[in-house]
Amino acid sequence: MLKRGIVISPPFQPLFTGGIRCGGDPDPVELRKYLLYWDQIDYPSNNLVHVSSADIDFLETTDALKRTRVAFQGRIQSGNGEFFVAAQEAALRENQKLEPGAWTLAQLSGVPFYSNGFEGLGVEFELYGMLPVPVGDTPLVDILEFKERRRAEIEAFRIHMDDIYQRIISSADIARAKTTEIGRLENAIKDLDASLRESGIKRFAGNIRNTINMDFSGIIGAGLGAAGLSSTIGLSPLVAGLAGAGIVMGYRTSTMPQSETCPSGLSYLSSVRRNFHY
Repeated sequence: MLKRGIVISPPFQPLFTGGIRCGGDPDPVELRKYLLYWDQIDYPSNNLVHVSSADIDFLETTDALKRTRVAFQGRIQSGNGEFFVAAQEAALRENQKLEPGAWTLAQLSGVPFYSNGFEGLGVEFELYGMLPVPVGDTPLVDILEFKERRRAEIEAFRIHMDDIYQRIISSADIARAKTTEIGRLENAIKDLDASLRESGIKRFAGNIRNTINMDFSGIIGAGLGAAGLSSTIGLSPLVAGLAGAGIVMGYRTSTMPQSETCPSGLSYLSSVRRNFHY
């Protein structure tokens, strides 16, 4: 089974004047989401700033979280917080060297930011109002124990999440591929949600959002865009009466990383949609 790891950034917000503004501990809900669905979290530290929390301190005592130590020399861009992102990218590069293809990154921001980014037309994929996520006060040890008992259900979901967008956008029949792949994903979600419920873990219908770090600008005119990728796809909600749950896939002009500085095919971002509690 391929290990899945994710490098997490501190919460940040890009500034109009350049750089980013960082502040605060990681959202406890976001931390629990990544803890549940990934095998290991890397929350890098550097010689300029060390951000932590009680949750992070506890997870450091387990194999679920590590800290890649990043040392900077000289001036880092404008000094407006970019060293947080630079540390994240450096940690990703180190992890990819050790375990190629096993790591990606999550930026706790609604807008992506990279130390060496460029504007491109990419595909954004979001599962919203459908992802079972432990509530923010769920004991971390409960999630770790659940992962040991229910590894098969979690792995089945992650395989579908990793493959669904690639299978859809590369299919000769995109409409049919959507129906097939989303049906498989929905079944995986239902199985996982049932397991969480049986384990007594309180959860809500949360979101997960990612962007594909590939510029599709030259493909739009070749028929991919005309196939209706930019649409909302309804799914049967996990909760009776829950409206608006589903998947959104579409093109969006956004900042993308240079592969040499940030070797990740995907970037996970904070959702801008509201969560549904149940």
